[in-house]
Amino acid sequence: MKAIFNHFNSLGGLYNVSQENLLDTRIFNDEIKLIEEYLKRDIPKLLWNILKKYQGHGFNDEVGFNVTTNIPILGNSTFLEFGQFLSLCQEASLYLLDVLENNSDIFGHDFLPFAEATPGDYIALNISEQSVYFISHVFSDNEQSQIKIANSLKDYFLHLCKHTEENRILEKTPRITSVEYSNDLLSLMQKWKNKETSNKER
Repeated sequence: MKAIFNHFNSLGGLYNVSQENLLDTRIFNDEIKLIEEYLKRDIPKLLWNILKKYQGHGFNDEVGFNVTTNIPILGNSTFLEFGQFLSLCQEASLYLLDVLENNSDIFGHDFLPFAEATPGDYIALNISEQSVYFISHVFSDNEQSQIKIANSLKDYFLHLCKHTEENRILEKTPRITSVEYSNDLLSLMQKWKNKETSNKER
């Protein structure tokens, strides 16, 4: 836990998005119990501690996670923004239990969202796997709504990073995504390959 808290501080710390997010310990514990009853599972201790300290908080700087899996909504970018931790306060706009219940078709009882990423999309823990997923609410028929981005909560939190100018430049740099060869070029390549094969056989 200490390593994660120290890492968060190194990223510029967090702030309480709204005074509505202020909870005493009794109300926090009651909200955790409601979530666990809904999921019919216990919330892992690490996430429990993170939510206890940071529910309803966002980073002071632009912070996110560099994904290695393609996420269509990001376009050319690999930087998945961290919006804010969901709140356990019932009056908050991003009240965790509401997010769970209103998106039961994509979360079910396997995923526990703990943060908003891009607006309307979430970062969630797969409770069975203990891995972290990006959950999108808008996706086409040939796209996944649940994309694994980290093997564990610890891995995810410790690899959060600031969105640097270097990241932005890389995102604007055109990337080759597919290559097509003309028939003439393919024919030349085949002739060269045949010639090389013939030479090796001599």
